[in-house]
Amino acid sequence: MFRPVVFLSLFLLAGFATLSRAEEDVIIETAEETAGKADGVLQGAATDATAEEAAAPILHSPDAETTVYFTFPPNTKEIPTNKPIRLLIGFRNKGQGVFMVDYLDASLRYPMDFSYNIANLTSVRFSRAVAPREEATFDYGFYLSDAFASRPFTLNINLHYRDATDKGFIHSIYNETIQAIEVDEGLDSQTFFLYVIFGAIVVLGGVFGQQYFAAKINKKRPARKAEKSPAVESGTSKSSDVDYDWLPESSIRHLSKRSCMSEI
Repeated sequence: MFRPVVFLSLFLLAGFATLSRAEEDVIIETAEETAGKADGVLQGAATDATAEEAAAPILHSPDAETTVYFTFPPNTKEIPTNKPIRLLIGFRNKGQGVFMVDYLDASLRYPMDFSYNIANLTSVRFSRAVAPREEATFDYGFYLSDAFASRPFTLNINLHYRDATDKGFIHSIYNETIQAIEVDEGLDSQTFFLYVIFGAIVVLGGVFGQQYFAAKINKKRPARKAEKSPAVESGTSKSSDVDYDWLPESSIRHLSKRSCMSEI
């Protein structure tokens, strides 16, 4: 009977010991300490935000002016696929310091959500310095495959440059919705080759058809027999061939005399 009581006592003592240790581990902070820690957290967040703002490039410099001109195609609202797209970018330095144009990147975005990047296009590095009151022209081109045909996209082109203090700028020089189209080139090399093969098949079919029908017609037509030439009456060319039996003897004698006289 004493054993359950002993076990119950030990269990209660263990519970009291655990509660006392938990109370010792609890740290009671005053209001001043809590306010100091909150100020430290706020100062740290402000410092991080300031550092990020300093590191993040500015979108555009007021001393820089850019222009974009598409050389192909002239209609910038419709971009053909499987064709090299070319454009010229003009950069003008209106300030007093030197600008270093680093590189250019482009991408296709979803028209309804600009944050959704569909594809990254070709990036080109220029690394060219533009002096104050000077202008520079940069050539850029990209290529769209057939997978983008018949779909609208937002074409975003960004120009990255720096000023004399090494402060970075990102200028969105083009941000418009375009329509990718598939151009019908008419007769290409593959189509021409198919036409040549089709023409050769038609010619061979015509030749074989003509030979077949000619042989079939010749089999049905009967063979012609050789026609005999009609006999031609030549008459009597010699006196010996004449029959004198039916003439009287007096006539025969008279004719004989005449023939003898003609021979003399």
